[in-house]
Amino acid sequence: MNESPKEGAGGAPDYDVWEAEVKSSRGLPLVWLIPLVALGIGIWLAYRTLSEEGPTITLLFKEAPGLEAGKSKIKFKDVEIGTVESVVLNEDLTGVVVTAKMEKHVATHLGENTAFWVVKPELGLGGVSGLDTLMAGNYIAVEFGGGKVVRRFVGLERPPRIKADTPGRSFFLSADNAGPLKYGTPVYFRDIEVGQVVNVGLAEDNRSVQVEIFIDAPYHRLVHNSTRFWQVSGIDLSLSAQGVNLKVGSIMSLLQGGITFETPTLNDPKVQSSEPNTRFRLHKDFASIAEGTYTLRQPYLLFFDDSVRGLNVGAPVELKGIRVGTVTELKLALDFGAHKIRIPVVIEIDPERLIPYGAEEIIERAKKEYKAAMEAGRRPFMEKLVERGLRARLRTGNLLTGQLYVDLDFYPESPPKSLDYSGQYPELPTLPSVADELQRNVTEIIANLKKIPLDKIGQELLGTVQGSNRLLNSPELKEAVGSLNLALKDLRHLAQTADREMVSLTAAAEKSLSSTARVLEQLEPGSAMAVDISNALEELAASARSIRALTDYLERHPEALLHGKGGSGGKP
Repeated sequence: MNESPKEGAGGAPDYDVWEAEVKSSRGLPLVWLIPLVALGIGIWLAYRTLSEEGPTITLLFKEAPGLEAGKSKIKFKDVEIGTVESVVLNEDLTGVVVTAKMEKHVATHLGENTAFWVVKPELGLGGVSGLDTLMAGNYIAVEFGGGKVVRRFVGLERPPRIKADTPGRSFFLSADNAGPLKYGTPVYFRDIEVGQVVNVGLAEDNRSVQVEIFIDAPYHRLVHNSTRFWQVSGIDLSLSAQGVNLKVGSIMSLLQGGITFETPTLNDPKVQSSEPNTRFRLHKDFASIAEGTYTLRQPYLLFFDDSVRGLNVGAPVELKGIRVGTVTELKLALDFGAHKIRIPVVIEIDPERLIPYGAEEIIERAKKEYKAAMEAGRRPFMEKLVERGLRARLRTGNLLTGQLYVDLDFYPESPPKSLDYSGQYPELPTLPSVADELQRNVTEIIANLKKIPLDKIGQELLGTVQGSNRLLNSPELKEAVGSLNLALKDLRHLAQTADREMVSLTAAAEKSLSSTARVLEQLEPGSAMAVDISNALEELAASARSIRALTDYLERHPEALLHGKGGSGGKP
């Protein structure tokens, strides 16, 4: 192969022709090792990068105040676990779509119940929150929850007050209206905050309000199936037939209201706590709790002819001072036939209030006895009461406010009446109100007084007075009074003279009696002369006593000399 070429014809070198031998290679050429190694390294780096990278999630907010792409962070317990990558509006411009990159170690915790919300500075009744965002800017906070792992979430407008790991129980309350209740409203038990409202919204039927509350542990054990909830406010002012009722609560309840509850079976160890998500009735106040315990209510119609000013819907219906019902409707009806105006008042009576304790068996027997009448729409129990004189009338509950209420009572002396079923509701007989009856009596008295001839009586009385005046001022009367005065003076002088004479006469008589007594002592006892003298002395003593009595009487009544004993002006 290395031999020198030979010279050919014409002096040109003559080369030997060699043929190349082509052989197939059985391995990869060395030149391809470098790109293959580089490709492997790239794949490994890409795998490592992708395996260490966290998931990308999408958050839907109504608004995203203060969020910036590439700057705003996602935090859990003040630790950064993600970064906002983009903030854009959704297609219909009704919200904001936030895309964020999360760290890998939280990927398995992103359950469907996970909550996201924007943290920003807030000042409320419960205090100040989000102050750290004043320097670092707003961020997105997260509260991990269970459920299926997802990558799309709907952000909350406000942070959840109850964390997923908070011990306690949730309950649902049904109310007629929300009133001051809102997210975060406290729940009290004996003025101690034991929970809060976590959600307020309409019920599924849109006819009531559903309030979700959360009671912290261990206070959730205080809630039994017999627990009663009602709303409280800082100031509760009510004006009713019972008068003015003012209740003042704490400062916090004054500012934000609240809910409180009580449990009648709290001290019963046999009663268990209510299960989570148990539903209760939320009453508007404590007074309405008693109203809510009675479910059976029967309407009745009352007709009043007098004024119902001061009677309002919700006024009580009382029997013997105990509330048994409520006024539900007031109207004005014109009777074209009688050409008069009547006022129909619809009331609702709670029959359960009229059932005494321990009378359930009697009521059941009565229901069986009057079953046919009750099925026909009659009310035999009320019929019996009306036959015994049950009547309705308006009474003033409070003189200061002028509020009226319907009073049910028995008036056996009233004309007999019965329950009237001719209208929409059974009609109870009524009586005029006490004030109206008093007004009518006063009107009758005034009318009778007007019938008295006061003018004629006044003229006659005036004539009598004038005649008496003339008589008293007449000279004849003055002369008679003067004469009488002189006669009394003479009579007094005569009495004094008679008194002196009587004293002398009495002394002489006593002296004579003493002499007579000495003479009698010398006489023989039982002789005729002694007897005659004794009788004469007794008569003389009686005369002396009579004279003394006359003298005493004349001293007390000297006028008896003119009129005699027992005459005008004399008394024994």
